[in-house]
Amino acid sequence: MKETIKNLWTIVAQSSAVDRDSNSLSLFDIVEEITFQVGGVIPDKAVLPFNLQVVSLWERDEVGTDFDLKLKIILRDPKNQILHEGEGAIKMEPTHKRFRLRAQFQGFPVTVPGTYRYEIISAQPEKTDGKELLATASMDVKIAYQAVISPIQPTK
Repeated sequence: MKETIKNLWTIVAQSSAVDRDSNSLSLFDIVEEITFQVGGVIPDKAVLPFNLQVVSLWERDEVGTDFDLKLKIILRDPKNQILHEGEGAIKMEPTHKRFRLRAQFQGFPVTVPGTYRYEIISAQPEKTDGKELLATASMDVKIAYQAVISPIQPTK
């Protein structure tokens, strides 16, 4: 029988933790919307100091064998431009039915306001029933254009 795996859920959060004793997963500050305040035009290739994690839960139909799957995790901007691409993997031992994937991203590239989307892509579609796009998680980015006053410059 052909091995298949499916994504149960995918979430963007600022951080997560796994309890060593119970193996419980805690998600902190789930991100659905981010608002950044800028004082002017956003420069090309701007990366904001905002760290994120893409966390997902996977399940397979059959247990009893090892299973591994190479993945790509892509961040797309509202214009569908790829801003970041990383690699990941699912590695399951014979007794494992589920697998949690946690991918950490340092900094957040921004081009324009709108909906940004993380995509999890199979690098081995023969192991995912021919599907390449396995999961997505999106968030809205809003940009507040306001004059920024420096705390070290005296006001008149």
